[in-house]
Amino acid sequence: MKKGIDKGIDMRKGLGKNRKIKKKHIFLALLAVIVLGGLAKAYSAWVGTTHIAFLNYQAIALGQISHANDNAMIKLSEITTDDFDHLDDYDMIIVNGMGLRIDENQRKLLEEASYKVPTLTHAATNPANNIVSVDNFDADYLMQYIENGGKKNYHSMLAYIRKFIDGKKFMAPEPERVNERLDYLLTHFDPKDEKGDELGFNSIREYNAFLVKNGLYKEGAPTIMLTGFMGAAPDMEKAFEKKGFVVYRINKLQSFIAGHYADSIQANAVVNMAHGRLGDYFVEFLKQKNIPLFSPLNINRLTTDWENDKQGMNGGFMSQSIVTPEIDGAIRPYVVFGQRINKEGLQEVYGIPDRMESFVESVQGYVNLKNKKNSSKRIAIFYFKGPGQNALTASGMEVVPSLYNLLVRLKNEGYNVGKLPANPQELAKMIQAQGAVFGTYAEGAYTQFLKSGHPALVTAQQFAGWTQKALSKKMIKELNQLYGSFPGKYMATDDGKLAVARLQFGNVALLPQVMAGVGGDSFKIVHGTDQAPPYTYVASYLWARYGFSADALIHFGTHGSLEYTPRKQVALDSNDWSDRLIGVVPHLYIYTIGNVGEAMIAKRRTYAQTQSYLTPPFKESELRQTYKQLSDAIQSYEKKASAEQSLKVKALTVKMGIARELGLDAKQMNKPYSADEIARVENFAEELANEKITGKLYTLGVPYDNDDVRTSVYAMATDPIAYGMLAVDKLKGRAQEGVEKHKQLFDRLYLSKARNTVTQLLGSASVSDEYICRYVGITPAELQMARKVEAMQAAPDPIQMMMQMADQVGGAKETKPKKVDHRTVSELRAAKVSHKKKVPQMSREAFAKMEQTGRFPDKMMEAIKKGQKWYQDDLKKAKMAKAGKGKASQKSSKDKGMMMSKAPKYTRRQIHLAQAITTVEHALQNVGKYSEALRQSPFNEMSSLMNALNGGFTAPSPGGDLIVNPNTLPTGRNLFSINVENTPSEDAWEKAKELCDNTIKMYCERHKGEYPRKVSYTLWSSEFIETEGATIAQILYMLGVEPVRDAFGRVTDLRLIPSKQLGRPRIDVVVQTSGQLRDLAASRLFLINKAIEMAANAKGDKYDNLVKAGVTESERVLVEKGMSPKEAREVSMYRVFGGVNGNYGTGIQEMVTAGDRWDKESQIAEVYLNNMGAFYGDEKNWETVRKAAFEAALTRTDVVVQPRQSNTWGALSLDHVYEFMGGMNLAVRNVTGKDPDAYLADYRNHSNMRMQEVKEAIGIEGRTTIFNPAYIKEKMKGGASSASTFAEIVTNTYGWNVMKPKAIDKEMWDEIYNVYVKDKYHLGTKEFFDKQNPAALMEMTAVMMESARKGMWKATPQQLKDIAKLHTETVNKYKPSCSGFVCDNAKLRNYIASKTDAASAKEYQQNVEQIRDAEAAKNSSDKGMVMKKETLNEEAQKTTTVVSGIVVGVIVIVAFVMLAILIRRRRKNMVE
Repeated sequence: MKKGIDKGIDMRKGLGKNRKIKKKHIFLALLAVIVLGGLAKAYSAWVGTTHIAFLNYQAIALGQISHANDNAMIKLSEITTDDFDHLDDYDMIIVNGMGLRIDENQRKLLEEASYKVPTLTHAATNPANNIVSVDNFDADYLMQYIENGGKKNYHSMLAYIRKFIDGKKFMAPEPERVNERLDYLLTHFDPKDEKGDELGFNSIREYNAFLVKNGLYKEGAPTIMLTGFMGAAPDMEKAFEKKGFVVYRINKLQSFIAGHYADSIQANAVVNMAHGRLGDYFVEFLKQKNIPLFSPLNINRLTTDWENDKQGMNGGFMSQSIVTPEIDGAIRPYVVFGQRINKEGLQEVYGIPDRMESFVESVQGYVNLKNKKNSSKRIAIFYFKGPGQNALTASGMEVVPSLYNLLVRLKNEGYNVGKLPANPQELAKMIQAQGAVFGTYAEGAYTQFLKSGHPALVTAQQFAGWTQKALSKKMIKELNQLYGSFPGKYMATDDGKLAVARLQFGNVALLPQVMAGVGGDSFKIVHGTDQAPPYTYVASYLWARYGFSADALIHFGTHGSLEYTPRKQVALDSNDWSDRLIGVVPHLYIYTIGNVGEAMIAKRRTYAQTQSYLTPPFKESELRQTYKQLSDAIQSYEKKASAEQSLKVKALTVKMGIARELGLDAKQMNKPYSADEIARVENFAEELANEKITGKLYTLGVPYDNDDVRTSVYAMATDPIAYGMLAVDKLKGRAQEGVEKHKQLFDRLYLSKARNTVTQLLGSASVSDEYICRYVGITPAELQMARKVEAMQAAPDPIQMMMQMADQVGGAKETKPKKVDHRTVSELRAAKVSHKKKVPQMSREAFAKMEQTGRFPDKMMEAIKKGQKWYQDDLKKAKMAKAGKGKASQKSSKDKGMMMSKAPKYTRRQIHLAQAITTVEHALQNVGKYSEALRQSPFNEMSSLMNALNGGFTAPSPGGDLIVNPNTLPTGRNLFSINVENTPSEDAWEKAKELCDNTIKMYCERHKGEYPRKVSYTLWSSEFIETEGATIAQILYMLGVEPVRDAFGRVTDLRLIPSKQLGRPRIDVVVQTSGQLRDLAASRLFLINKAIEMAANAKGDKYDNLVKAGVTESERVLVEKGMSPKEAREVSMYRVFGGVNGNYGTGIQEMVTAGDRWDKESQIAEVYLNNMGAFYGDEKNWETVRKAAFEAALTRTDVVVQPRQSNTWGALSLDHVYEFMGGMNLAVRNVTGKDPDAYLADYRNHSNMRMQEVKEAIGIEGRTTIFNPAYIKEKMKGGASSASTFAEIVTNTYGWNVMKPKAIDKEMWDEIYNVYVKDKYHLGTKEFFDKQNPAALMEMTAVMMESARKGMWKATPQQLKDIAKLHTETVNKYKPSCSGFVCDNAKLRNYIASKTDAASAKEYQQNVEQIRDAEAAKNSSDKGMVMKKETLNEEAQKTTTVVSGIVVGVIVIVAFVMLAILIRRRRKNMVE
């Protein structure tokens, strides 16, 4: 038992011992955990990696910071808003606040993270984004490192963060003190350390010595000034220096110019790695030195991402990199810089080698123009013409005389132009014979062209060599896949060569721009296709570059097709056709001021330096007498309203056909018109009397005659004076009641007075302030206030000022040596010694502009003001004055008080009054200047073009017709656009709200008080530029959404307008965009898409939400058509559509005009829905095509709205109006079964924007143009191009009849017949067409007959007989022209033949068939191409012709597609 007890005791002892051991182990384990935890914590606190995140940093700066980091314990990361859920993972967050785009939720996440993670935001352009959670001292030090930049400072900044912010001890060296960036005038990368800090120089002598020492200076070498910071400067410096250039890398451009350092070098060009404007001072410098400005692009993302992107570039970066540099006159926005991933895993900027080399070559091309003798220069000029007998066309220009004038001027300037023809008529004949367009040429045989046309013949070996130099392998492969092996079938000879039509006069070659594609629609060919252009198109450009060795290319007149070839929309790459075809050759584009939207596409997609030319002059309609009886009757009614007088007005209204055009009653002749109806008639009659019409087409180099100058100045100045005076009177409460409603009253009180004033001031140099005050009825103080407001508004944009200020920060000029402080950063930090910041400078006006916005904090503005030199100077003057005596002392106190106070904050009323006053003031002052500018512009155009061909600078210019924007004068300048990100402007927003209210009011009045459920809008680029986004503003306001502007006026966000404040339902929209607008303003399309989503999801609305109802209906339709409910929900929000495959137009015009190819309008609607069915509402789904999405979006559409901003075209004269507006109208009618209301948003008078029904607008245009003897006589002063304008209007009338039958009535066709067939006004119209352009008369008569054949015009038998006789006589006399209407519509030909006598009919049919048979014969050859409307037909019919013993196939069959180019080709009209 004892043993048992002992054993138990031993066991207990053992257990106890074990417990002790276990406890010991546990203790040791716990101790180890604590120690290890402590060590881990200590490691993390003292040793671990410091993770620094950078938000919204440009790759340039991030790359420099990355190169400065040699500490393995510091890890750098670039973050985006997508990383905001992981901000706690970092030890420091540094935010570049300039242009930071974050929403409220993202801002909240960043603020919350800043409580845990030290955060520093610098250069915040939005005060709300200025998030800082490090103390002021650390923030100051870090800011100094950042602002002074450079490898040393970035290295110290990283060390500072690791040592002082993150608190690490290991590998945490003492940072160096801020290395103040000196204000060096020039810099250069260090040849010994290219990644290190740039070397600085403060004199040309010092810099030149450096260049000589390093073998970089060559006497007599071309010289480049290189400035800007949005690129890898060393890469560009090396590229230019390798090519033999002397490069001056300018660090402080303004100082360099102001200090006359630039005068000591003979610069040949300036290259600006731009992000924003350089400014007006720099434009003046470029004018003075006459050197071009280049702006190479940084794509600001990985090169591979850019190459795969359909857009290329958009948004704010596009605005700062492309749009604003264009305002300085920059050319060639050519991508040179991309981004790649470096060893840190961060993106860095680098020069893309092949593109850098090409860019340098292109600059060399402009330098060569400056140095080469004119007699040795070779110039290739591309013109645009239709096939066959069709005239050369360019918007608003009489082309052949203009081209001839250019050739003569070149001869006078010493160019070798060989033997020129004796006159323009002879040149026209030569072009028809040797410079033909054979895609649809229908008169001559191909064999004849080969014999007498002297085409350039390109061999397979030549073409292969050229394409290897110019095109990518991908592009060459695509050509082979699409068109077979060279030379393909189009324009090919039997021995395997390719014919390039051209005329050559010495060193000048004239080439027709051949069709850029083959397929089902010739408009699509001109305005964009996703396919490669055919061999002959490619060959014509490569022949010009390599076969002809052109020193410069010129595109003659608005516009051609090169800018619409595939693929990227801007910031092109080496697989884009226009990029490759233009290549490195200097490119000039003679472009009308009236089409600035498309000019931007030409500039950005073909690197064109535009050379603007005048529109036709503006004339008065001369119709007041025609409608005097009606006007008198209305005036009698206004004096004493009565039923009897109303009936008199009604009788005249009906008799004159005005009732039809206004939709007024014309049946109950005993029922008087109401006062409102009579007001509509009154305004219609006044509009007819005051409408501005265009005169004869403009001829390059030929000044307007005296009468044209006079009437154009009336058109430019009268309305601004009249409407400006009305605005002043309204604001001052002295405007007469009813003056806006009754145009006769407005004419008497304002318009007539303004016109008389213009008459008095014609020829005067200027007017006095006293005259202005007396005329406007204001005080001198009000005039001065208006001028101050204008100066404030004209000051640089706040964002431009901030960028210039940021460039100033951190710089310090070398002065006398300062006392050296040897303390370390740690010691300075402990002593809380900080740096004195340099306050950047801005002008007084720019400061006032920033302050006026009210978007910048008062403290910030006060700090900026106190640091301004002008403010300090004011204080000094005040103190000096105070030291004086008497009145001077009293005055100084007053002045000081004024200086210490804020700049005056103007009220909205004051600003509106100031704008009205300055509108009148400028018009009064500029009457004489307008006259002189109009007279000088033609000379300026020619001189500017010659200067450009000498490698000189072409000054920048805004666009728009003379009336809308007189600042387009003088012409001969390089057009620019507006900053897209600032749109819609505040002015456009205010006017758009009125227009929306007007639209709703018009619809409600016509539909018994019902609201429109959905409104369709068309977006065009020129309208967008000239109105600063008025149509986009209308879209937003219709949805009940308003723009939100940041501190710099940019529209960066949207907010819902509360339903109660809106006071009406939210109305749904659907938007179609032209390709031009899409390319210019993609970011605004994204805004629209966002607005639609916001409106559709609005909650708690007081009024109906028709957007939500529209989305629900779209979703239902999509599900019915087989889409999944999930996908249908997403797609039901789609509202922004445009051309598929990146196309620029609808692609339906030729189908519309091919009346024998369709029987039902639904066939056209189907093509339209297909061609315009690409979604463009966001980046993710850019250019997405979802079946039925566009159709679903059109449901419930009640109104179609089309913009009209130019006085040079209308709904009848521009085919794109019926194409877009009419196409949308027809599509809506076929989707909904209801013909929508159609309104034009008339923006032509910026003081009187309004909505107008399309039938009324067509009525006005018809009466003032094609039915107006004054207009007809003006056009008959011109030549072939002028004659084509009549044919275009008649063809467009047919187009409208198809698209919206209600817009065109029988009476309109009857009047066309009366004026042009019967010569109602005895003007000799037939003789005019016979002499100038028989093809135009063939077209007009064929269109009239087709309208009758299709049943759209109920013509009488006599009318049909007369037209058929005129048509067949013209065809038989001059041979077919040959357009689609004339030659490619068998049903129409038979119809015409049936309406005339047998002999004429037989001859007519033979003439047409002879041409068609000749083409059919060519089709039998394997070398021929049949381009029918639907397909390519290669079936052979063996027919040959023997000429000179050689069997040669004759010309290609004239297919409908190509033939239809005839008269509308080249948009003689002004697109958009």
